[in-house]
Amino acid sequence: MEVNALSQSSTARTAGNDAYGRAGEARREALAESRRNVTERELARVDESKARSAEQLAELREAVARVVGANTRLSIARSANSLDFIYRAIDVDTGEVVNEWPQDVFIGLIRGVRQDVRADVDAGLMLDRVA
Repeated sequence: MEVNALSQSSTARTAGNDAYGRAGEARREALAESRRNVTERELARVDESKARSAEQLAELREAVARVVGANTRLSIARSANSLDFIYRAIDVDTGEVVNEWPQDVFIGLIRGVRQDVRADVDAGLMLDRVA
């Protein structure tokens, strides 16, 4: 009888361990699936953020190009008599300073022109890419 009781007790423990093992495996699988879902959402969020950053950078570049003008480049230098920056439009061919703005004026111009750029993009007046 004692052997039979021990055998039954051992069988019950094995069945309990199997149930515990199955529950643990199900829990591990659910956790892994949850992690995959979070990772996919995070990757999608990062991609959306990169796309927004690229759009903002393109808007800013277009705004600077409109403010500075054609056939010019932008030069940014520290002002000699203050801690502010001076923004200069320099002719690409001659190297001549075409226009010069203090920092606050240039930033105001860029902000205004960025609004115009956004309106142009929204109205379909500007292409995102050339085919």
